[in-house]
Amino acid sequence: MNLEEALNRIKALESEAAANKKALASKDRALLSKDRELAKKDALIFELGRKLNEALRGREAEAEKKNIEHIRQFVPRDERFSVIINEPEEALKEKAAPGRRGRKKGGRNFPSLKADRYVTKVVYEDPEETVCPDCGARLVPFSQRERIAVEYVPSSLTVTKTITRSFKCPECSGKSGRIFYPLSKAAFPGSILTPSFAAYVAYCKYELGIPFHHLSEHIENTLGIAVSKQDLAGFMKRTSDLLEPVYDRMKADLLANHARVIHSDETTLTVSHKGKDAESRRKSYVYVYSSSYYDDQIQIYDFHESRSIDETASWLKGYSGCIVCDGFSGYRRLASENERISLQMCWAHVRRRFSDIVKAMRSEARPDCFSARMLREIGRLFALEKGYREQKLDPAEISKRRERDQKGILGSIEEMLTRADPVPGSALEGAVGYMRGCWPYLKTYLSDGHIEMTNNIAERAVKPFVVARKVFQTSGSYAGARYTGKLFSIMRTAKINGLDVRKYFEYAISHVKTDPTESLLPYRLDRSLFRDPPDSANGVSRLTDEKSEASD
Repeated sequence: MNLEEALNRIKALESEAAANKKALASKDRALLSKDRELAKKDALIFELGRKLNEALRGREAEAEKKNIEHIRQFVPRDERFSVIINEPEEALKEKAAPGRRGRKKGGRNFPSLKADRYVTKVVYEDPEETVCPDCGARLVPFSQRERIAVEYVPSSLTVTKTITRSFKCPECSGKSGRIFYPLSKAAFPGSILTPSFAAYVAYCKYELGIPFHHLSEHIENTLGIAVSKQDLAGFMKRTSDLLEPVYDRMKADLLANHARVIHSDETTLTVSHKGKDAESRRKSYVYVYSSSYYDDQIQIYDFHESRSIDETASWLKGYSGCIVCDGFSGYRRLASENERISLQMCWAHVRRRFSDIVKAMRSEARPDCFSARMLREIGRLFALEKGYREQKLDPAEISKRRERDQKGILGSIEEMLTRADPVPGSALEGAVGYMRGCWPYLKTYLSDGHIEMTNNIAERAVKPFVVARKVFQTSGSYAGARYTGKLFSIMRTAKINGLDVRKYFEYAISHVKTDPTESLLPYRLDRSLFRDPPDSANGVSRLTDEKSEASD
């Protein structure tokens, strides 16, 4: 290659390099534009999730007042109302008590039901074949068996008789011996339980909190069917088992959430009726895991016999992300054993401890006390966070603003915390000690705009248990409460996604054996098909009104 050819080659390479550089710059601009677009979508998703949650809180506050009145209609006036959270397990244990005989082999379920009196619809189940595949003759009925089922339709419970018929060929059945049977399409074959009835029982028990023995009396008065509380407990166990794929997928989706943030909280349940095997047990716990506003809205309720973090650690074994939580030491152990998990402890818990101290002080001593000064500094952090949300900033921008705006405030708070010398045994010593213990985990949110500085999301999720804790009664083991937790998780997830929980349960039970689990998740369904009605207890109210009118 001579000099001129070499120069030309160099020019060509320079030209090619310039073109590549221009193309790369164009791709960089496109990627930056996409990143900005995704960031805007993240901010929009958060805002929509926040608004949905606020709207739901308002509606639940109103519904709670109405539900109390609806529930009272099931409870005699002279009886103290109570909800048994693991009543299914206790009822099933009663059913299996020694000395009690079960149904005789070949006997009928619910023999007290006089079918001809209550049946409102008759359905025939026939085999798909209509002609004999051997000789072509038309099949004729050979035998039949009947099944009575209870269905719920808005405003009423109805009884349906299903007649399952087998067919035979009149020409060659003697030779071949072939009998044609239909394939059962029932969600609960051989039972009076139907998807609509199961949804109704679950709604009354877990949404309205009506004890099984009162619901049993209501059904008997409405239909004349002696469905015991043990039967209702068994129905809910079968429903829980049937919907377990939905529950498992919800847990998997929560672990794989886009924001890599899980909010966790726990609350106690007092064991008021102990079995002989649990004399030493004083408290049991409900752990609640919730997604952030940046993701599909999911809530998981997990019942533990103790506050041990072992089961939580097992479930979160493959998780990589942040857990927003309170100061419970079990979470610190969780993070120490799994380096992929970080913790953000709740600033609201910290603020509340100092706020309680200020409230208890004389008004003239409040302004200059340590707790008041600490509250003012913490208040500056909350004010900044509120501003970020009002400006609808995306997570990346929130992270930048936090680094710029809040590091100085946190430095001031840390200095106050270091210099604090509270009186031993005082409330201030407790508040300062709690904050010092949490301090390494109170600043995680600075680095990621997806992480909230409070755990309000999980605290609101646990509220249904906290509000009702005065009427919760538990006894024996928590085997039954575990599957109760599955049903409650599915129901609450449907609720926070704006679905009518009874309609959703009926749909999910009806389709769980045939449809992909993905299509049954509460946050994947078309909300317009399962919209939560303004008064979600109307069906129960109308049922009770009909009962009253009939008795009058």
